[in-house]
Amino acid sequence: MMLKKNALIWLAALVWVMACLPTAAGQQPVPTTDPGAINTFIAQTANAASTQTAAALPTSTATATFTHTPGATETASPTPTNTFIFILPGLGTSGTATLTNITSGTSNSEYGCEVREVDPIKGTIFVARQDFTVTWLVKNIGRNEWYRVNMDYAYTGGDKLHKVESYSIPKGVKPGKQVYLPVEMETPKKGGSYTTRWSLVVDKHYFCPMTITIVVQ
Repeated sequence: MMLKKNALIWLAALVWVMACLPTAAGQQPVPTTDPGAINTFIAQTANAASTQTAAALPTSTATATFTHTPGATETASPTPTNTFIFILPGLGTSGTATLTNITSGTSNSEYGCEVREVDPIKGTIFVARQDFTVTWLVKNIGRNEWYRVNMDYAYTGGDKLHKVESYSIPKGVKPGKQVYLPVEMETPKKGGSYTTRWSLVVDKHYFCPMTITIVVQ
C-alpha cells in the first residue's frame, strides 16, 4: 500500500512537470548555423568593400621612373641657339685701299659717294666737355648698292672726339639714294680747333672721306 502511494506521488509530479514544459507544436525550432556559410558571407563582404574602395579612388596615370646608372655618360640634347658674331673691320692709314676717287665724282666706280651736307657746320663753337652729334648726309653715286651686312662708317684719323669708333650704316642704300650717318662725340677739356676724319668702309676698303672741324672755347 505504501509503495502504491509513492508511485502515485511520483506520477503526479511528472505530470505537473510535463504540464509546465512548452508543447512541441508551440515551440519554434532553433535554426542551426552552417560554419561554411559564415565564411562565404565574410568573403563576399570583403570583396564588395574592396570593389567600392577601388571605385572611389581617383584614376592614376603611370609615371615613368628614370634610374641613373653610376658611371654612365649622359649626352645632353642639343638646344638651338642664335649666335651673333660682330666683326669690326681693321682700321688702317687714312686714304689706303681706296676703291674710288671721291673728288672726281664719277658714277662709273663700283663704290662712290658724294658728301652732301654736314651738321654742325665747319668752325662751330662749343664749350669744353660738351656732348654733340655730327651727322653727314651722303649719296651713293657708285654702281653697287650699299648693304648693312658689309658696310660701316668708321674713324680713320685726326682728333679723337668720338665715343664709338665704328657704326653700321642705318639702312641699305641703292645707287642714287642718300643716307644720314650720325656719330656721337664729346668736345675736349682744352680749348682749340679740332678736326676728325671718318670714312665709309666696305670689306676693309675705305672710301668716301668725311671730315668735321669744331672750335672749343
